[in-house]
Amino acid sequence: MSAVNLGEVYALVLREHGVDRAKTIIGGLRQLPIGFVDATVQHCCRAAEVKFKHRLAYADAFAAALAIENKATLVTSDSDFRRLGHNVPILWLKPQT
Repeated sequence: MSAVNLGEVYALVLREHGVDRAKTIIGGLRQLPIGFVDATVQHCCRAAEVKFKHRLAYADAFAAALAIENKATLVTSDSDFRRLGHNVPILWLKPQT
C-alpha cells in the first residue's frame, strides 16, 4: 500500500470520526500483513503516468501504479478504478453506507 493511500485513509477517518479514531485505524492497518511503500520520485512519476493515461485522481493513481508494478490485485470499493479496464485485477469491496 502506498504511503499516499495510507494518508488518504487517515484524512478520511479524521474528517469523519476525529483524530483518536483515525490514529486507531492507522494503527490497526499497520498491524495487518500489508507492506507500505514510500512515495519516491520514481513512484510519483509512475503515478502521474497512470493518472494521465486513465484519468484517475492522483492518490488513486498511486494505488493503481503500485498494483501494476507488483502485478498485484487492487482492493477497493471506488468505482473510479473501472477506468483501468483489464489492466489491473481488482477485488471489489462493497462500499460502506
